[in-house]
Amino acid sequence: MTETYTLLAVCTGNICRSPAMDRLLAHTFGEDEIIVRSAGTHAHVGDDMEPQMKTRLADYGAETSDFQAEQLRSEMVRDSDLVLTATRGHVADILTDIPESAQKVFTIREFARLIDAVDEAELRAAFAGADSTPAKFAALVPLVAAQRDHDPSAGSEDDVVDPYMMPEEVFDTSFLQVREPVERLRDALQG
Repeated sequence: MTETYTLLAVCTGNICRSPAMDRLLAHTFGEDEIIVRSAGTHAHVGDDMEPQMKTRLADYGAETSDFQAEQLRSEMVRDSDLVLTATRGHVADILTDIPESAQKVFTIREFARLIDAVDEAELRAAFAGADSTPAKFAALVPLVAAQRDHDPSAGSEDDVVDPYMMPEEVFDTSFLQVREPVERLRDALQG
């Protein structure tokens, strides 16, 4: 498989959480034929990401330049292979408009949590024929989606806190809640 794989990160304003997801995913997978973009359900269209999030991303080593907030459009969801949102509310908003996308839309924290529920032997078998990161993503998403039916623990822990106009420690928490799932996803795809 040599084609690209498209990841879409979604939050509300597209200036804090989804830019962090976007840039961390691009930093982690951008050289592996993975296209990452982000948008907001009520975007601050054209705005740069919040400086507090930009600082945390730069400290991590991720690119922060040339960002502009975009409004989420239905075709963005349809054209993406995996959609990772900040909250369960964003998932619900997307599924209200595009119910057929249910198997590829998750909160970022839910996705990472459900990776851990996938049987390791099943994961290894799925990755056995995957010769690229896009192929591994394509194999992983259906396995993760299948875990939803058996998952009693969905709840507010699956949401990333919104740091907009909040103190620095809330930005720290929000960034950590994005960073950890991205690192978990990286580890799963490397393993």
